Amino acid sequence: MRLFGRSAERAEVEAYVASAMPRLVGLAHAMTGNKADAEDLVQDTLATVITKWAKVSEATNIDAYVRRTMVNTLISKKRRRWNTEVVSHEVVTADRPPTGSPELRDDVSTGVSNRDAVLGMLRELPERQRAVIALRYYEDLPDAEIARALDCSEQAVRSAAHNAMKSLRRLMPEHAGQGATQ
Repeated sequence: MRLFGRSAERAEVEAYVASAMPRLVGLAHAMTGNKADAEDLVQDTLATVITKWAKVSEATNIDAYVRRTMVNTLISKKRRRWNTEVVSHEVVTADRPPTGSPELRDDVSTGVSNRDAVLGMLRELPERQRAVIALRYYEDLPDAEIARALDCSEQAVRSAAHNAMKSLRRLMPEHAGQGATQ
């Protein structure tokens, strides 16, 4: 099977992928909370997009089309794998620096700890809320575009964002190690 009928189409796809890759990986990381899962999600999304490039290139907003494909791919993957996933301590702590490393400066380790805490809290949100938060705060999209990407109403986006922020506020003291109550 040939994916591209002409070299100009191939160059167009390669240019899009090269320019969009950092953005897509960042969005996927915000949505999955895990670098490896984010890379897998981007790879699966781009595989779908590239095979349908003739249709994708006709879209009014290619980025919106790709974001929508990414959200659908994430939801589809989660549905397939939710009951077969096995998590081990090594997997959970693989990308964290060893605690107490003398080579880490305090500000760097604090930043890493804060990032890990935020990603941990995001992982506890339902998929739609996590997607809304990622699209709103990472991609800086307005509610109307988020609604189109998630195929829902703007009110549903605002509701999901509200519920997500309420959950994150509730989780904040737990993850920050603080005993503060609201």
